[in-house]
Amino acid sequence: MALIDRVKERTGSDLSDVELQAMIVGIAAELDARLGPAGPQTIELGDPTDPDSRFRRTLKLNTPIDVSAALAIVETDPSNSGDDANDTILAPGDYRVMHGGRTLQRLVGGPNGRDHWAPLVRVTFTPIGDAGDQAARDEATIKLIQLDLSYRGALKSEKAGDYQFTLSGDPVADREGIFASLTAKRGGGMVMA
Repeated sequence: MALIDRVKERTGSDLSDVELQAMIVGIAAELDARLGPAGPQTIELGDPTDPDSRFRRTLKLNTPIDVSAALAIVETDPSNSGDDANDTILAPGDYRVMHGGRTLQRLVGGPNGRDHWAPLVRVTFTPIGDAGDQAARDEATIKLIQLDLSYRGALKSEKAGDYQFTLSGDPVADREGIFASLTAKRGGGMVMA
């Protein structure tokens, strides 16, 4: 079921599809700004201006790699040539993923074996937990839209028969609580290397 249909079903909103889609897009942009984009990402590692970076045998990543997802590593040596012929696409036997996906070790026994990394390395990977991340983001989007649609100024709670609805009275705190729950699911923001 499309996210917009889930939003309509769960909120009972009579807003137009265009307005609901605009809300979804706005929340998705805020989630990306706060948590980074969902799905595979590409990062560049190494410092072409540092002569010692050429001799690194391991590379540290801030975001751990999901080893069950696709992983592509491309080395560029020399890094300042701009020529694609200087790119080497590494095979799985050329590197090892260690420390829960936070470290890449260069191996000498693979098809492109070397005892050190090239000065510039591009890694395309899916972070750990990202497979379920989209479902969590969709749920957070629905909750944020419910919050936006239900906030009625100073109204903190209402009750009618068996129905009861309560807000903290602070929509900013309620929104931050939803974002905090997503951050907690991703393992927080703490990085130890």
